Amino acid sequence: MIDPRPAVLRRRLDPARRILAFASAKGGVGKSVCAALTALALAASGRRTGLLDLDFQGASAHLLLGVPLRFPEEAGGIRPLRVRENLDFMSFAAFSRERAVPLRGAEAGEALLELLAVTIWEPLELLLLDLPPGLGDTLLDLLRLLERTEFLVVATPSALALSVVERLLALLRELRLPILGLIENMARPAELSKASRASPVAELAARYQAPLLGSIPYLPDLERKLVDGDPLRGELGASIRGILGRLLG
Repeated sequence: MIDPRPAVLRRRLDPARRILAFASAKGGVGKSVCAALTALALAASGRRTGLLDLDFQGASAHLLLGVPLRFPEEAGGIRPLRVRENLDFMSFAAFSRERAVPLRGAEAGEALLELLAVTIWEPLELLLLDLPPGLGDTLLDLLRLLERTEFLVVATPSALALSVVERLLALLRELRLPILGLIENMARPAELSKASRASPVAELAARYQAPLLGSIPYLPDLERKLVDGDPLRGELGASIRGILGRLLG
């Protein structure tokens, strides 16, 4: 029997004019921070935006957005949570809350397919995807299922992170998937003061013929800025808006 969900999920994603995926393959590089801040900046600029957190084991976008978890409204499917004007949000955490949900490879793929197939998005200019870390079954299922997806790759100057990110870039190139560019996160003042082409992230981008879209500074008080203040103020917001300017023109 043919599974109808792949065809259904493609229709579910039709309302999104563009689909941008934040990926890294390496955990702890701030991919979710970049995705959440970009979603906030896009919404603040008046663009209808959706954010879908696809990290089943380590979902954190709801914490970054300050979204109280509640079961989504059901109406012919699942309606995303309205975070603020112009911004809708969906996460597996809306169902699991803060409970651990151990899933094997095939089970994770089934949960992923189900979430994509039941979520009903309104017309969006951009749908942002926060992808899980790793290069295993879940990512491969996503690459197979999510057509029209363009990739933003997040990296830090750490040699350990760069090694894993390079494997992801090689995979995306091998599959001929569009890479919009790299985002350097947690850049220290020393890196920011150098010419951009001296940055190890910029060098990696150049090797894969992808633009470096910008650098986000390392901020020791980032969590406080996210939770207690307006994260789009100051140099953090300026960095995100600069990246968006280069990305969207």
